[in-house]
Amino acid sequence: MKGHIEKRGNKYSFVIDIGRDPVTKKRKQKRVSGFTSEKKARAAMNEMIVELNRGGYVEPTTETLGDYLDNWLEHKRKRVVHSTYLHYKGNINNHIKPAIGEIRVHELNARQVQRFYDSLLDNKLSERSVHHIHRILSNALDYGAKLGDINKNVAKAAEPARVRKKEMEYWPIESLSKFINDTRNEKFFIAWYIASFTGMRQGEVLGLKWDCVDFSNKRIYVKRSLKRSEENNYHIADLKNNSSYRSISISDSDVFELKKHLNEQKRIKMNAGDSYIDNNLVVATGIGTHVLPSNLGRAFRRAIKRSKVNKIRFHDLRHTHASMLFALGVHPKIVQERLGHSSIQVTLDTYSHMLPNMQEAVAESLESAFKNQQENKNVSSDFVSDVTNP
Repeated sequence: MKGHIEKRGNKYSFVIDIGRDPVTKKRKQKRVSGFTSEKKARAAMNEMIVELNRGGYVEPTTETLGDYLDNWLEHKRKRVVHSTYLHYKGNINNHIKPAIGEIRVHELNARQVQRFYDSLLDNKLSERSVHHIHRILSNALDYGAKLGDINKNVAKAAEPARVRKKEMEYWPIESLSKFINDTRNEKFFIAWYIASFTGMRQGEVLGLKWDCVDFSNKRIYVKRSLKRSEENNYHIADLKNNSSYRSISISDSDVFELKKHLNEQKRIKMNAGDSYIDNNLVVATGIGTHVLPSNLGRAFRRAIKRSKVNKIRFHDLRHTHASMLFALGVHPKIVQERLGHSSIQVTLDTYSHMLPNMQEAVAESLESAFKNQQENKNVSSDFVSDVTNP
């Protein structure tokens, strides 16, 4: 690949031959001008030749960051669950585009990104929210860099806010037991019972249908979830992430509670008559339709207040389930499978603070096993001594 320097007036420019157009077969050249000296022009030319030879050069375009992110969003729409897509879209439209969306994507630099993050913090946006925005922007730029649409991901050099780890809320088994016993007659009792003893997400509980409850084999198959659309409407849809598809073993007590709920649901359906819309949902309204998360949340908070246990979110029942499993010494791989995490690393990162208790239990078990072995050895030695020395 060759190039040469040209002088026009007091400015220098360079021209590089970059081959021929694959369609027209015409010679293609790249011209860059505006240098104040021949030395600067030659240095820039040599740098571009190196980039072109190794395939790292990307032809600048007039596309703005805002337009680029819109295209990236359309790509992600088909590849992530809808709630995640809405999370991306909301942060892009409400924060990224108003601040730096008009900058050409090829002219965006790390300093501009850093100033953007700092301005969000100055406007009292939470550290966690800024971190989420950074992750979205960085993922979008990473995608473009991999495809060769942009030169590199400049967001990697910027520093988002350091997120202080929020202390996880969950109930000890005593509080859960009290809450379960106190709320058996509540309308949505079965919803928080399922969440507590399976670790299912709220959307998965609200999307659960009876065809996924196997009483004979004592299993629940997690295949669907209640999801929100862009118009803020809710609908039941299949899960998108493979790791979320799973089967969860349930106990005899779980089977009993589910059958009891099914019989009560049949009674409600009979009383409702033609007004009942049977969607085969485990958790349903009085006319068979899906329960809105906001309504379940309000019922859950009222039940907590009446039971007089510590206030937690519905999602924290999932953490409560995990804490019980770890307290019982269940292997993290089993916990991962029940919760539907994408990898065991996610489980370990999320619940690392619970693992020291497991370490203590392991240490005590090792000590107990070693002592038993020593005692058995001493008993055996005494027996042999008695036999050989009557």
